Amino acid sequence: MKSLLKYSLVAAMGFLFSYQANAQAFFGVYGGINTAALQLSDWKTNTDPYDLKPTFQGIRRLTFGVTCELPLSKYIFFQPEIAFTQKGGIMSIDSAYGDNFGAGLTVYQTVNNLDLNYLQLPLLFKVRMQLTNPRPLYPHEGTGKPLFFEFYAGPVINYLLIPRSNYSQTVTYTPAGASEPESSVKNVYSGKTQGGLKAIDFSAAFGGNIKWRMSKKTFIYVDARYSLNFMNINDKALRNDYIGKDGNERVSYPTLKNGGNLGLTLGITHTFTKRRYWNHPRMKKRRF
Repeated sequence: MKSLLKYSLVAAMGFLFSYQANAQAFFGVYGGINTAALQLSDWKTNTDPYDLKPTFQGIRRLTFGVTCELPLSKYIFFQPEIAFTQKGGIMSIDSAYGDNFGAGLTVYQTVNNLDLNYLQLPLLFKVRMQLTNPRPLYPHEGTGKPLFFEFYAGPVINYLLIPRSNYSQTVTYTPAGASEPESSVKNVYSGKTQGGLKAIDFSAAFGGNIKWRMSKKTFIYVDARYSLNFMNINDKALRNDYIGKDGNERVSYPTLKNGGNLGLTLGITHTFTKRRYWNHPRMKKRRF
């Protein structure tokens, strides 16, 4: 899987530089906020009523990247990207254990803030529509600054870089017959590397943007993108210990997926070539 991502990046970069010499490619950068969450399934219910299923909350993190817009026709474009996106979620686990002699109840409350840093390779196909057609201010092309609407979709290869875990555990002890806990101790662990997660995840992205042409060679845009993730990323990071109906202890590894991600970004694109736009006809020079 690692070699697949490496070869894909090398092939993409080679294709972009070779295409730059023959067509009007637009290069750009973007950045913004990404909402993320984790989804858990296939969790085996324990016969112990105090051992509960983990719950997850969503988080908001950063996303940024570089793009290359390659025209296939006047209205259709191919847009490969290289991006850095933070995913993950907040996992909460509550469990309680009673003393063998009925002396009290010990409750464990664990909160794990899991940050998954991904290097992404989106391969998007885009359709552009012009919304406005302002009149030029001067009698030469490039002075009108129209608005465009673009929508796109395509696959995304995600490579996990460094998964970080910041978690805390609160242990509360309540004696038998008491209404208030006797002691409560909170332990905090920060900056730990979370192991047991798969390195490759595949997803599909679709979205749209409003783009404004600032000049003949520069666009700025506001973009909204939603990503669907398909693969189970849990190898051995999350373990499910439970007691089966036969009374024997069993172990399973539940399915853990990245939930849907919504990204809101602001970007700018620019071309370094001297070719004209697809929607700008080449004007013939008058000879005297």
